[in-house]
Amino acid sequence: MDTDCIITAPIGEFCRLSGIGRTRIYELIGGGSLDSITIGRRRLIVIDSYRRLIERQRLTSAERTAAPIPRRHSLARLPTS
Repeated sequence: MDTDCIITAPIGEFCRLSGIGRTRIYELIGGGSLDSITIGRRRLIVIDSYRRLIERQRLTSAERTAAPIPRRHSLARLPTS
């Protein structure tokens, strides 16, 4: 299925497309990371909000990998007085 033309997806279909579980999807909606609309009794995920979520995650991951890892000093290596 070509996701470039999909505007929204019902929860079940979105689970299948994204590989994210139903509970986590509702957590992301509640936290404001995913946008959804309700038409009647159907909740639909706005696919563009998922694209934005992925992009934020990629940027966060890139920042973490680019930041130098602080060295831990062992107490055995510290000079004694």
